[in-house]
Amino acid sequence: MDRAISETTKGPKTRLEPWTSWTVVTDSPLRGLCFSREAGVILAWDEGNQLYLLNSRGESQSFSRSPNRITAGAISDDGSLIALLVEATGAELVLLTADFEIRLERPAPSESSFLTIDPHGRYLAIGGRQRLLHLITRNGRPAGRLEVMEPLSHLCFIADRPLLIGAAAYGMVVGVALEAGRNADRLDPEILWQDRLTSNVGRLSASGDGSIILASCYTLGIQRFDLRGRNEGSYHLGGTVSQAVTDFPGRTMAATTLEGDLAVLSPSGHVRWRTTLDRPASVLEIDPLGRYLIHGRSTGEISRLDLFGGASDHPEPRVVKPAAHNAQGSRAVSGTVRKPDWSIPLFERMDQAETAVLAVLDLVPTVAVFSSPGRLSLYDAAGEARATGLEVSGVGRILRVAEGWLAAASDRRIMLYDVVAGAHDRLDVSLVELTHLEIRPDDYGVALVQERDRIGRLSRAGKWIWKHELRDPIEDIAINRAGYTAATTNGGEFLVFDPEGKPHVGFRFDPSDPPLVIEAAATKRGTSAWISLARRAQQLRGHDRLGQVVWEQPLPWEGWALERLGSLALATSADGRLVSCDPTGQIRDQSTTPGDPGDVFYLDETGTPARLSRKGVHLISATLDGAVNWRSVAEEPIGPIAAGESGIAVVLGKSLAWFANGDSLAQRS
Repeated sequence: MDRAISETTKGPKTRLEPWTSWTVVTDSPLRGLCFSREAGVILAWDEGNQLYLLNSRGESQSFSRSPNRITAGAISDDGSLIALLVEATGAELVLLTADFEIRLERPAPSESSFLTIDPHGRYLAIGGRQRLLHLITRNGRPAGRLEVMEPLSHLCFIADRPLLIGAAAYGMVVGVALEAGRNADRLDPEILWQDRLTSNVGRLSASGDGSIILASCYTLGIQRFDLRGRNEGSYHLGGTVSQAVTDFPGRTMAATTLEGDLAVLSPSGHVRWRTTLDRPASVLEIDPLGRYLIHGRSTGEISRLDLFGGASDHPEPRVVKPAAHNAQGSRAVSGTVRKPDWSIPLFERMDQAETAVLAVLDLVPTVAVFSSPGRLSLYDAAGEARATGLEVSGVGRILRVAEGWLAAASDRRIMLYDVVAGAHDRLDVSLVELTHLEIRPDDYGVALVQERDRIGRLSRAGKWIWKHELRDPIEDIAINRAGYTAATTNGGEFLVFDPEGKPHVGFRFDPSDPPLVIEAAATKRGTSAWISLARRAQQLRGHDRLGQVVWEQPLPWEGWALERLGSLALATSADGRLVSCDPTGQIRDQSTTPGDPGDVFYLDETGTPARLSRKGVHLISATLDGAVNWRSVAEEPIGPIAAGESGIAVVLGKSLAWFANGDSLAQRS
């Protein structure tokens, strides 16, 4: 036995015994990853525009965050130069040191979408949606350019000779010679060869001397070329190959498929080892000596797989959270991957789950679920039922919450629920086609609109205080605790009804652009009582109690939605940009972070604004500027969401799930 152990430890191991030595989890879903072969460091970036630099042991070397969306990144083999393409006012090229210090920022070539750095960090190659290949020096100066037949979306430098390999997304591979130009730092690129494929290309990789060039061609497998562009055949794994890489000598190759397979191959194409990952790898890299693989999944896991480690001799892999640092370099708290605090089966069918309406009440933490056919159920923060099976007949589902009260309404019935007392009342009033509803039972009552043109105010007991039939349809309404009601109409009028129902025309606007309106936060005298958003006109306006304009704030984009978030008015665009302002019209937050019209905004337990986004299988909580608080990877489709200071309610598949804010989250972090 001792002799056998001694003999197996002599020289390099050749038998594959892969094991995962570590896994790093990024704050947001992973967007991209690249590997510095000589320095042995990994550059990664995620959906939150956070940058990570990890060493080969999975330890954090540097951490930073880009204010703009990162579309592509690259790192030189010696690790000295990092290049990013980011979305600012236009495409922008950013060059960084290994510590993420900015060396250079400059406009990138038009419609740039991909870049790479030569192994020695001297030149960058940039491709994009135009038929131009741009070469740039490490100091940001143009070094040459070349027109090609199709836009290049993949680029790969050959390490030991002046040769660049490029591939178009739709099936062309090209070899470009990079001869030295007449002037210093200039190159004269020239096409040496090109080959047309009948498949899209997902990845290019090459050995150090370029004798093996691999193009990952999905259903056509891995196509292999030599230095002169001759197609030497293909490797097929029985799946849709999206990533294939080779080590520096060309002795070991690895590939991953869209179906989730990860395989290690010999140069002749024989599969030496194969496994199926729980989720497909979106990025794959290999150590230059073929000792280990680095693979990343879109869900945020970056893992190192040692090929010759001897899986039976090693403990469970380390799961590492990279240490985040703020701008001054001190350690800061980073986001976390969470699971729901609880989840309960709730719906019989998926259509019920997908069309449910949720609300969260904070005074007594409660989740309200209004689903078809007109059923209202309430659950406390522990997932225990407060009330189930309450019936609200009619068509449609509207939920409104206000200071311990909940209103559930259909097109012709309204139920008020006092969460503190645990009691409910159905308002005994005849309604037809309810279109708008706002509640403040303790000091106002209920404001509602029927058939878009009949507005009125009800007491908590369901008695009419006043009602009016207008000549124009109503776009939006808001109420305040003093008993005033604001309404905007398609006839171009900003109307305010006093507590007795007397109307006042406070402001006139373009009838083709009726604004949204909310109540402004209560502050000192002289600030606004209402805030409106003119969407096409790109204007936020503050109004006094009777609707007169007291301030205007132009927006840089057309608005999509307007809501109250604590003391702030939050205006969002259709693509996720946002502006928040206080009751005086002063801008407090402004973000260009991409989002979605379905994003949910809320105040957490500290009163800090946050946004919830759905990105595929991810539920992400982030600050308004995009820094991730936490995220969750859902095993089932993500449905409707509601949020409050006490927590977040979300439908996952046919279940109701709860993510608590506050102490439980702090303990989990």
